[in-house]
Amino acid sequence: MTMTGARGPALAERPRADVPATPLTWQRTDTVGTELVFPRGAQPGGSAIVAGSRAYTLNWRAELAATSEVTALHVTAQGDGWSRELWLDRADGAWACRVEQTGDAGDLPAPGAEQLDTIDPAALPHLSDSPIFVSWTIRKLGLTVKSGPVTVPVVRVRVPSLAVVPGTVTYHLVSPNRLRVTGTGPAATFELDDAGTVVYQAGHLRLAR
Repeated sequence: MTMTGARGPALAERPRADVPATPLTWQRTDTVGTELVFPRGAQPGGSAIVAGSRAYTLNWRAELAATSEVTALHVTAQGDGWSRELWLDRADGAWACRVEQTGDAGDLPAPGAEQLDTIDPAALPHLSDSPIFVSWTIRKLGLTVKSGPVTVPVVRVRVPSLAVVPGTVTYHLVSPNRLRVTGTGPAATFELDDAGTVVYQAGHLRLAR
């Protein structure tokens, strides 16, 4: 049933507003860490510092279509005595990946993709532990509560290894401000604001206000 009033249609049935153009900062709650994201324009980017047993810094920049779909991603990770750089982009109906690395990263998985031909050309890129990519997916898919679970192919860049892993993920907006994500990798539940920006993930991160 559609609810109307001063605010218009119910939030569950409205398309999400644009992701805010002002800088966004997420704090990690499972370790000492912060990510600062500049979401404005067609080339948004971000930087993260994460402490712990394998401390690292991360810098990334994406190419973002008007549909909020990521069409290219450049990521640099650096730790104690090692660094890695990855370029992932889609051209001519297929994904291409290039990596560079220096130093000894110990037991980290190798960067990049083992078999690019296993990645679905329509896969949505995700940078692990970067909530802005969740918000872009919500907008790209046009998720509402009424749309129910939506399953899509994804290509995930894990951090700090920069390993590229294809998979399938189901996104389910179970309420106007709660998103459940299942599929390849651990399940997760995100709390959202009215624009679809991630504000909280239990035991992992929160948006700094």
